[in-house]
Amino acid sequence: MNIYVGNVPYAATEEDLKSLFSEYGRVVTATIIRDRNDGRSKGFGFVEMENQEDGKQAIEKLDGYNMMGRLLKVNEARPRKQRQQLQKPTTTETEISSDDFFHNPYTFVPTPPRKKAIENGGFAGDFNPLEHPCGKEHNLDHASLKPNLWIGHIPIKLTTVTPLVLLKDDGRDRKPTEHQTYNVHSRIPESSLRGMLRSAYEVVTNSRYSCFRNDDRLAYRMDTGEAAKLIPTIIKKNKKTGKLNACLFTGTAFPTHDGPKKPRTEREKKIGVKEATNNAMYAAMLTLYKPYTVKTILEGTYNEPKTGDKVYAEIILCEKPRYLYWKASRVWRKSDCSTKPNPGNVPSAWNNSVSLYKDSNGNPIIEIVEGTVLVTNENINKKHDERIFFCDSPIEKEIEDNHKKAWKELIKNYRDAHPDDDDIFNRKDIHNKPKKPWEAFIKDRDRRNRDIYDYAWSPHLYHRQDKKDRWERNTHDTIDLQDGDMAYARCKIDDKTGDIKEVLDLFPVMISRELYEKSPKKLLDKSLRPAEKLDKLSPADRLFGWTPQGQGSDGGYKSRIRVVCENSECSDILENFEDNPLPLTILGEPKPEQGRFYVAADKDGTPQDRKSKQEAGYDNKDKKHLRGRKHYWHHKGLEEENDADYWNPSGENRNREYIYIGDKPSQQNRSIKGWIKPQTKFGVSLYVQNLQQAEVGALLWLLTLPDNHYFRLGYGKPLGFGSVKIEIDTDRLKNGCLPLATAEGWKTYYEKFDACPPAAMNKAKQEECRRKFMDSMVDAYEFLNQQIFEELPFIKGFLRVLQGPNKNIRIHYPRKDPGDPAGKNFEWFVENERGDRYRDGKQLGLPDVNADNQALPYNPKQT
Repeated sequence: MNIYVGNVPYAATEEDLKSLFSEYGRVVTATIIRDRNDGRSKGFGFVEMENQEDGKQAIEKLDGYNMMGRLLKVNEARPRKQRQQLQKPTTTETEISSDDFFHNPYTFVPTPPRKKAIENGGFAGDFNPLEHPCGKEHNLDHASLKPNLWIGHIPIKLTTVTPLVLLKDDGRDRKPTEHQTYNVHSRIPESSLRGMLRSAYEVVTNSRYSCFRNDDRLAYRMDTGEAAKLIPTIIKKNKKTGKLNACLFTGTAFPTHDGPKKPRTEREKKIGVKEATNNAMYAAMLTLYKPYTVKTILEGTYNEPKTGDKVYAEIILCEKPRYLYWKASRVWRKSDCSTKPNPGNVPSAWNNSVSLYKDSNGNPIIEIVEGTVLVTNENINKKHDERIFFCDSPIEKEIEDNHKKAWKELIKNYRDAHPDDDDIFNRKDIHNKPKKPWEAFIKDRDRRNRDIYDYAWSPHLYHRQDKKDRWERNTHDTIDLQDGDMAYARCKIDDKTGDIKEVLDLFPVMISRELYEKSPKKLLDKSLRPAEKLDKLSPADRLFGWTPQGQGSDGGYKSRIRVVCENSECSDILENFEDNPLPLTILGEPKPEQGRFYVAADKDGTPQDRKSKQEAGYDNKDKKHLRGRKHYWHHKGLEEENDADYWNPSGENRNREYIYIGDKPSQQNRSIKGWIKPQTKFGVSLYVQNLQQAEVGALLWLLTLPDNHYFRLGYGKPLGFGSVKIEIDTDRLKNGCLPLATAEGWKTYYEKFDACPPAAMNKAKQEECRRKFMDSMVDAYEFLNQQIFEELPFIKGFLRVLQGPNKNIRIHYPRKDPGDPAGKNFEWFVENERGDRYRDGKQLGLPDVNADNQALPYNPKQT
């Protein structure tokens, strides 16, 4: 029988354990687990007894036994939990090539739900620090020093191992449409260092998130295949009820759940005219833009189609390999026509440009229809068509309040993606002439003299109440559904009869953003959400302070730790680019809407592979959770002492991922005038008040990690900047003791004025605090079936992030070309999403931080 023995005295040996357990039966082996670096006891071990009954008796008698002043924790050893993997890695990082694979700059450290840890109570749980369980006289307030709690300071030495970039806010009014150049700090702002320490402390104590603002649902760009399923819709007010109705225009098609019925795959079978028109797409194409060679002819005075125009259209049935569609050959403004026009012949220019569908006699199918124009502008590359909504008998369905709410939420999501109005309303072309939101234009030329276009915006982005008179275009704000609005509807349809049962969703354009079912906050376990009451404060809240969020919350709680940087401004530590600012590679914006990266299949943080964009998104269908806390990898191998040449911007023949190599800097990237040099040392002090033993232990554990563990600080972490080593500054200590003591210790010190406080924290006390913290975390998360602190999933993941992944593989944002640092990020994601249409597509999620291999392929289809 294998027995776990915890809280073992650090002075105990294997022989001591064996002797103790031998009193209850024959002991096969007795082992104390030791640190692989320094050989120190980790304070726990395992005893294997030959007989099952003897083992049970030993557990019963020795659990709680006082051994050398420590109470043992004895129970049957649990088997290590086997993490479920969706897909077994086929290669290890030592086997893969840097030409085929890369590492994403960020990963996620798992955050297991804390409910059971809270129920267990103690350090890792939640409680009101002003009503501490040890009694009100020992509560964690700030008014006085407590007898059994630790007070003092911890001197720290911080060493930069890669360049450190700390952007300096000079108070200038910076426009987001212009390239920005920044000066940098030559010291570390205390707020930055404090934020780094709090982030690390939150991880290792698995505390509540200190800040989480993703209350709103996120959106993703729907698959292009969804466009055929959406039914053109005009919103009309019901004069009798005063409510809004959706008038659904199905053209000539027979509607189904998957869109118009598809043509037969065997083209030798002739499709009759009636069946063909039933198969055509709902709306007719109105061709207005280049590069399409055959444009729709606008008859008479009708020269600028606008949304809502009532028209007559001559439409001709055309075909593509996968669908049939109507294309307008001529259009008249209805108000200009006294009678309905007659159809004519197919324009001669169409013969070599359009594939016409013809009846059994070889004649094209031409009709004249009455319809309404929708113009969404030249808002994508190579767009050539707008739409005409038409139907003999539109079907009306009532718009419910939930439709209005969802519409408003979707339009708000669109606009939130453009927090500054300038990129919509204050654009200028290559000649510096102002351009309106609905105009597409040439904004620049690349080094090969190719035109770079800025495309038009869709109306729902600029039709806003606060902008309605700007160009003398009186229009209502499209954020609220109103009479006359044009949209596209997803509907519930009876495929057998073609009856439209109800409207499910409304969208402003054919290939629209679509809201996920749930907000990110809904997928974050309640035990991890920011605290709302004092009795819900987790370890990080109680140490670093807490500010209430939302109405009805309790008052805040002041921090019991203060960070003080000892160094003042010093220009000698700067690598200066004042005369020639260094342009940095474009940094990606956070994209939490990328569900397959941010959402986990379960509470263990398992990645989601081989799922569609929607299936991998934010919903609770499969008890999904968030992946965890976002952290940036340390770039292993790029420490300045190992690779100083990499951090020489003027060096040659090196692929320096941090340097921008585009035609010229733009508003998307930043330039810097310097950085803090690698191997720069800073002195820091942590002043603490009324800390429990486990709280001191958590700080000391963070400050005594092995040499190859680096924290991340400052700007440009995805590019490798800001790796720092933090450790206790032994040069500033006397007798190797930390200037930390309890209130009683300080009282004795001030009574005698000894050179060193008598109760100052020596190495043995430091080790005891570290062990208290580690044991507390193992006990609190016993439901994870893990008895080794370093193997707790959030600790293991955190340590991996600080060490960094395989140094032989590049770290950068996804792209398809290994040698192109300016590669377009979206192209990799587009290729990755193709798995739902191509068998060889992987639809890869972000690999688990604790997996054997965290690499992604440049080609998502790669095995």
